[in-house]
Parts: sequence; structure tokens; C-alpha cells
Amino acid sequence: MANKNVDYRKLSDELDTILNRLQSGELGIDEAVPAYERGMQLVKELEKYLQTAENRITELQAKLQD
Repeated sequence: MANKNVDYRKLSDELDTILNRLQSGELGIDEAVPAYERGMQLVKELEKYLQTAENRITELQAKLQD
């Protein structure tokens, strides 16, 4: 999909970890900003992953209807 070396679950788990750390307040500003940036990268990767999956499902449905 978006990155074949990393699966959706791993990306999602990493994002959850970052969100938990940011919400816990355990990070100082110097750690929070890069964590936030990584979180945003993960969101983009997950969106691409889902879009690719959606496109594939649409293609498969079209083939089944022929």
C-alpha cells in the first residue's frame, strides 16, 4: 500500500503511542513538537494507506460487476 514495509497496524500503534504521550503531559515542549510532527506524518501515511485500500476495493467491485 502506501509503504509496503510497514503495515497499517504498526503505523496506527505508533500514532496511538504518540497521542498518549502528548495527552499525558509527560513531554516537554522540546519533545512535544517533534512528536507532534511525527504524528502528523503518520496521519498522512495512514490516510494514503486507506485511500489505496479504498481504491483497490472499488476496482475489485467494478470487476465483479462485469
